Amino acid sequence: MDERMTASRRFHSVAQLRELLLGLEHDLGIAELSRNELDVLYAVKLLGETEDSIVRSDAIRRHTLCSAIATPTFHRALRALVEKGFVDHAPMTKARAYKLGRRAAQIAH
Repeated sequence: MDERMTASRRFHSVAQLRELLLGLEHDLGIAELSRNELDVLYAVKLLGETEDSIVRSDAIRRHTLCSAIATPTFHRALRALVEKGFVDHAPMTKARAYKLGRRAAQIAH
């Protein structure tokens, strides 16, 4: 099998995965979020060990899904997620600590 055929199949697989992901996001009710908001939300979910885990904003910012997002855009996406209830400020912590919000918790259960 030549290299172009392999690359073509990989590209096709990635396209199918993206289509599947879009369908899952729609099913979960998160398709209305921007790509940056989704990446921040996914990073919070992946960094937290449990639904109540507290994650620092600098850890979210450094996550692979968020590292290429411009800093102002990252903060706007995080603020939008808080406003929409997908992420909450962690209680009894200093600023810049977050956890999954009530809307994200509803998805998880």
